[in-house]
Amino acid sequence: MKSIENLFHLGRARSGLFSEYKKGDVAYIGNGLSDNAVVGFVTPLPGDKVFHAMSIVVSAFCEATVQAPPFVACGRAGNGLVVLEPKSHMPVRQLAYIAAYINLAVCWRFNWYRQTTADRLRNLPVPSDVPSGIVFDVRAALPKTSDAPLPDWKLALKAFALGEIYDLTPGDFHSQSSLPLGDIPLISCGDANNGVAGFVNAKGKVYKNRLTIAFNGMNTLTAKYHPYEFAAKDDVAICVPHNPLKLTTEIFIQMMINRERWRYSYYRKCFADKLRRFEIYLPATKAGDLDQDQMRAVVEAAPYWDYIKARAEA
Repeated sequence: MKSIENLFHLGRARSGLFSEYKKGDVAYIGNGLSDNAVVGFVTPLPGDKVFHAMSIVVSAFCEATVQAPPFVACGRAGNGLVVLEPKSHMPVRQLAYIAAYINLAVCWRFNWYRQTTADRLRNLPVPSDVPSGIVFDVRAALPKTSDAPLPDWKLALKAFALGEIYDLTPGDFHSQSSLPLGDIPLISCGDANNGVAGFVNAKGKVYKNRLTIAFNGMNTLTAKYHPYEFAAKDDVAICVPHNPLKLTTEIFIQMMINRERWRYSYYRKCFADKLRRFEIYLPATKAGDLDQDQMRAVVEAAPYWDYIKARAEA
């Protein structure tokens, strides 16, 4: 074990708000672990600190990810990310092992009220070597993508209230601790592991092939699809379609809901009645109905669709 400052140069990120950027080819890194913390791809602004080395980025809440250059990281006042640039060459395998160690053994030291700084991180010990026998091959684990160009979609969109499409009801359980252990995933408003908070005996209150939408938490309005039996806490809405929907329609709706997550937060929560009135724009037929065929065409054109379909229909 060695201290972080023995292995890395610690630098504070410097950037603008993601909303200030034009699209580009440089990854913009934010807080969290979803999508490896990549918020999007931007054209750097004058004054940004652009990192050009394979590095570990540590969020304000001590979530560590490995980032390939070039990238910029969220560097606004007070909660800017800390970037750990190796002092000497480190293979990706070693960087990933250290990042995993930070996420498992170091992150408990930090929270909303005690966020990371370079000074708070520099003396913390991390593994300096990767134990033998550990295999880390991300490239082999990733699904294969197609290089076919996406069509230039021109969709006729119409605003639909979620209550027009779904019966939206809160989950059945308030507390996970009140349930006996079992083998049914319990879905909460959390973002990790597709919202699975644990595995319980759900006492017969089980759903399958349904979207859930978070009412609460840091990820309010986040929609997740569950192609397996699950139970749900009352901090998520279970979406039961009024009429049969294709899998591709559910996935398209999930995407369009998640595009609107910025409207809510831990301090501006959602609730069932508001969610029923919440509108998203979806492809519509000339008669004004959902155009499920158009949504199917869009979803099936995505590079990862074959990978997702095999798991969603299993």
